[in-house]
Amino acid sequence: MPGPCDDHVYLAKVFEQAGRYEDMVASMNSVASFNCELSVEQRSLLVVAYSNVIGSHRASWGTICSIEQKQESIGSPMRLIQSYRETIEQELTKACHSILAVLVQHLIPSSVSSESLIIYHTMYDFGLNDIFADSSDRQKANTRKSLSSYKAASDVAVNDLCPTHPVRIRLGHSLYVRYYEHLNSWGPDETSASLYALSRQTHQPDDFSVTALVRECMTRGCGKGSLLVFIMKASTSG
Repeated sequence: MPGPCDDHVYLAKVFEQAGRYEDMVASMNSVASFNCELSVEQRSLLVVAYSNVIGSHRASWGTICSIEQKQESIGSPMRLIQSYRETIEQELTKACHSILAVLVQHLIPSSVSSESLIIYHTMYDFGLNDIFADSSDRQKANTRKSLSSYKAASDVAVNDLCPTHPVRIRLGHSLYVRYYEHLNSWGPDETSASLYALSRQTHQPDDFSVTALVRECMTRGCGKGSLLVFIMKASTSG
């Protein structure tokens, strides 16, 4: 006989078909609250729910920002547009905090499979990435948390998954994208210092080589292609 968890999963599927992604998020949050390992199907439903909620808010935010810029150039009143943009930012930040809370309080502690742990740590970065920080210090703190989350995912991948495992390969690609964004936003000295401090936390020799490669890439002004080679070597080593 189906239990409460099955009912929430069923409703999540119905909400997905109806395009009611906020309700889908609520149903999957209820599933996560049972503190059990999610199945592949349940995990996919969770990702779909949050991806659509956060993605739709991000798209709306981009549209409003574009309108705001156009109106500003012609001298139109900006109060209403700015107010609505801030509303969207608050809603987006709320959705991001929601997934972070679910991950930290339920999903990561309850996970027993390597694949799940890697995906959840990657989702943690997904939630952090769209939070509107109210200061540069807060943004940098979020960035450090993001890198730490990827470091945790990478440790699991290297220890438990073979280099050709699809989850490990996808993690390598995600690492490339995220590290490249951080390199551009922080600048060479600050990023190198942060990555070095991150590797020092775990005392893994390979971490120092990855840090050295990233620092070398930045010093020489390498493009995305070269950095991709560096990161993919790091993510598939072992």
